[in-house]
Amino acid sequence: MKLTADDLKKCLNECISEIVFHHNEFSLVPKAFSRTRKWPLDKLIHFILSFGSQSLGTEILEYFQFQDGFPSVSSFVQQRKKLPFQAMENLFKLFYNRTESDPVLFKGYRIAAIDGSELSLPYNPNEENVIGENHHSTLYLNSLYDVCGKIFMDSVIQHGKERNETDAACIMVDRISEKYPVIIMADRGYENYNLFAHIEERLFDYVIRIRDLGAIRTMASGFDFPSDGPFDLMRDVVITRHSTGPCIVNRIKYKYFSKTARFDYIKDSKSNDYELTIRFVRFQLENSSYELIATSLSEDEFSAEEFKKLYQLRWNIEVGFREAKYILGMEAFHSKQENSICQEIYSRIIMYNFSMLITLGTKIPEKERKHQHQINFSRAVRICIAFFKQTENGPPIDVEATIVKFLFPIRSNRSRPRDTVSACVVSFNYRLA
Repeated sequence: MKLTADDLKKCLNECISEIVFHHNEFSLVPKAFSRTRKWPLDKLIHFILSFGSQSLGTEILEYFQFQDGFPSVSSFVQQRKKLPFQAMENLFKLFYNRTESDPVLFKGYRIAAIDGSELSLPYNPNEENVIGENHHSTLYLNSLYDVCGKIFMDSVIQHGKERNETDAACIMVDRISEKYPVIIMADRGYENYNLFAHIEERLFDYVIRIRDLGAIRTMASGFDFPSDGPFDLMRDVVITRHSTGPCIVNRIKYKYFSKTARFDYIKDSKSNDYELTIRFVRFQLENSSYELIATSLSEDEFSAEEFKKLYQLRWNIEVGFREAKYILGMEAFHSKQENSICQEIYSRIIMYNFSMLITLGTKIPEKERKHQHQINFSRAVRICIAFFKQTENGPPIDVEATIVKFLFPIRSNRSRPRDTVSACVVSFNYRLA
């Protein structure tokens, strides 16, 4: 059953109340949030979730509806320093778990894509997480995304300097709680035997794009594949920490991992080897280029042609990152402190899911139209956030009815490409004032 906008708002507020109830677990300062202030914990979290891309002073002014006695920027900054970002992370997980319903399936599978996105941080001379001499610092957001349901399922934040995509992917795979069969999808960069093993240990399947034939450091170079053209081949792989014996005789089948190379299911040279059966499928695209994927799915389940349709779904996670960044302002940070920045990252993911669930639950009225229409998600996000910020004293907002007023046609096979304008880089430091 689809949840209404009112149901989702009530659910999110209940999740906030649960975080508040366990505030002792989410405090960087002893006895924080125990006294009634202008920024009690529930209002603090509610405000962070409602952030836009304006300056912090303007955000506070609008949140308190320009009323006398609104708190200062300084009071908010001091209060948010007491709140670890893990509180927002837990809020994200609570809300996801409580709003999870029967997912949209593809051939009986739930399709979960893994990818990451780099987030540039405001200049901070005291920051330790720096790359290069220009003091450039980043955070890397790794996410697990339901490409059919269009929601974020999990996320792991890493320092850009120390980012490890496959390690984060293993963490997220191990945390999946799912009653349906799952296919994990990922792009190049995730071709990793340890990740394959983690997925299979959870009894899931995977479709992961790997670097094509002839590329540097590709998994494909270790096998006896044809030099060109499409193919669909099964290969048995044995992961071992024994550098002698079969590993020397058959280097195609046996893959040696030293004690420093991470493989979580073989502790040392005294442990048993680990066996994998991997299907490698190489197919040609419409532009005559080739894609090479590694998968655990059999030919009976998915043909080579079906992988083309399946892999197109992975693009939805790219769209999800783009919408979170540019529609919800994920990079419009209101702080230079890493803890506060991570608060805002998780808040954007929460509001993305909140807005997407409302949007997907909104039915477009049937009318005689030349083209199919879809909801303008950019406008829908603004409406959903305004709905979330609204107090009981304000006039009610009919969210669904307002959202369907902003539709645009879906025009396929456009004869003329859109005119695009390159955007300049904008510094977000002005939002700190």
